[in-house]
Amino acid sequence: MKKSDEMRKEIDALSAKISDLKNKEEFAEAAKWAGELNVLVDEYKAAKALEAEDIATVAKGTPAPTSNLPENELARRAFNKLVLHGGEGLTDEEKAAYKNVTNTSGNPGTPGQIEAVSSRGGYLVPTEQWMQIQDKRNEFTQLRDYITVRQTPYTSGKWPTISDQNLVFTAFDELTDIAEDDVAFGQANYTVEDKGLIIPVSNQIIDDASADIVDICGRELALAAVRSENAAVLGHLGTLAGTNGANATTISTHKALNEALFKNLPRKFYNNAKIYTNQSGFLFLANLDDGNNRPLLVPDVTAPDKYMYRGKEIVIVEDSLLENWSVTASSTTTEYAPFYIGNLAAYVWMFEKQGLELSISTEYLWRKYGTALRGVIRFGTVVYDSTAMVARKVALS
Repeated sequence: MKKSDEMRKEIDALSAKISDLKNKEEFAEAAKWAGELNVLVDEYKAAKALEAEDIATVAKGTPAPTSNLPENELARRAFNKLVLHGGEGLTDEEKAAYKNVTNTSGNPGTPGQIEAVSSRGGYLVPTEQWMQIQDKRNEFTQLRDYITVRQTPYTSGKWPTISDQNLVFTAFDELTDIAEDDVAFGQANYTVEDKGLIIPVSNQIIDDASADIVDICGRELALAAVRSENAAVLGHLGTLAGTNGANATTISTHKALNEALFKNLPRKFYNNAKIYTNQSGFLFLANLDDGNNRPLLVPDVTAPDKYMYRGKEIVIVEDSLLENWSVTASSTTTEYAPFYIGNLAAYVWMFEKQGLELSISTEYLWRKYGTALRGVIRFGTVVYDSTAMVARKVALS
């Protein structure tokens, strides 16, 4: 830690002490410490000036010898220095490696791009470290794999849509006019929201310039991102089902589920349809059998850890995230498991500004010898085609 940082903490502590004395009306004692504070402030200014001079001297000095470290190692060191130390001490090697790995282009939202976000105190995670987080996301059920994701450099905008059409080709005779028909275009308005998380990190880890900060915190960052995205998608499905599943049709047999899949869902969405439910709903499906007591649920031969119903994949979300509905009628409370059937990629679209922005604060946890690491992601979701999904519910005995 720099000398000026230590002195800054002493100034903050002494200022708090003086304020406390004033509140207690101990003005003489407060005045005594005020003189001490003025001296400390002068010393702090001098320390800052000396540090600035040292940095300038280093910048004008002879280039450091090459380290012969791999480029990804140099890029990671550069990223850590940018986030943890504001870029101080970056060597020419590290600057070049960071630029090569991140492919900075100056466009806001590019993974690894730094110029557009440094004014906010954060730096976007380089591509290599971003992929580490993407790999860790695979440990969880992420609904973004089943929706349409569009990258955007903007915080809001409009996307063209086409409503349901019944256009057909019509026969025409030689040298006669060909029939015309209109296509009804619409727009989907989207807004990208900033979502953030603060993770405390031990200073003992921070002190290692080669430590992969993203890898250390990667699992929590990945899990937080998955939860946030899943909650946004499920929020749209919840709107479809209504409060406590009021708009979801109750089913009790596999035949009613077949009807939802084969008849109620528009045919154009059938080929890519899936069944989305929670753990309670999956248990209901697992207990279904045919007239010969054979289970209707079968494993996917291409992925044994997944299950199929009538050839459609079943996507299972935790009960804690996709909660059951509790409905009370005539003093009797019934719990229902939710089912959503259809093409989620046509129902929900996500507009995402790529990249994870990280920033650091040594003041936030200074009493605990820790550092606060803040992560920010940006995305927004919209309902693209409201007819692509149908909602059902099953009473749990």
